[in-house]
Amino acid sequence: MNKTVYFLIDCSGSMYGKRGDAVNTAMEEVMKKVVPDIIRDKDANMKIKFEVLGFAGADTIKVIIPETDLESLSQQWAPLTAESFAGGTPTGAAIQAVIQDIQGGARGDKDPDALPPAIILISDGEPNGTNPTFDEVMECAVKGGSKEVEAFRRALRVAIGMNVNEEGRNSLKKFGKVSAKMEGKGISAYYDCSDQYTENFINILKSATLNLSVG
Repeated sequence: MNKTVYFLIDCSGSMYGKRGDAVNTAMEEVMKKVVPDIIRDKDANMKIKFEVLGFAGADTIKVIIPETDLESLSQQWAPLTAESFAGGTPTGAAIQAVIQDIQGGARGDKDPDALPPAIILISDGEPNGTNPTFDEVMECAVKGGSKEVEAFRRALRVAIGMNVNEEGRNSLKKFGKVSAKMEGKGISAYYDCSDQYTENFINILKSATLNLSVG
């Protein structure tokens, strides 16, 4: 059994400063403290990989960490720099990139043993961008019939809103979807967080990462 956990990190200009610092701190905690727990607790028959994507600008997707084996993940992470944060919030393009990547779709080497992935989205605002829009991508995920879209539809998806307004919150809630099993473990499909309470954000990200990986 193979499983991929995706982090989608909003790198728009409004994430610069305290929000970006909170993301860096939380991701560092995941690498140092959660990854060893996942290695310890995962099913011996499951191979877990991680991929970290940033999204910003018009429709720009940046591969922060390419698909990486769990055991090598901590060595791949480097804090996001101030220059990483600029432009808008093309959440739709980021989700489309994941849909194309699921089960190796973008690389042309689909994995027949892959489980539906887990996706953790971190953002502070209402999605924008033009190609594709957030609503178009989510509509495709609901109605589309390809294997990649089906895998995305079945994926465990958690959205974390950093100081979001009401419109952004409503959009992020459309993205999130977790199973009854995850809910039983205390995992929600959507979380409101604040850069004023970084410790809360860290704990949420750590818990979501661990449970979505080994659950």
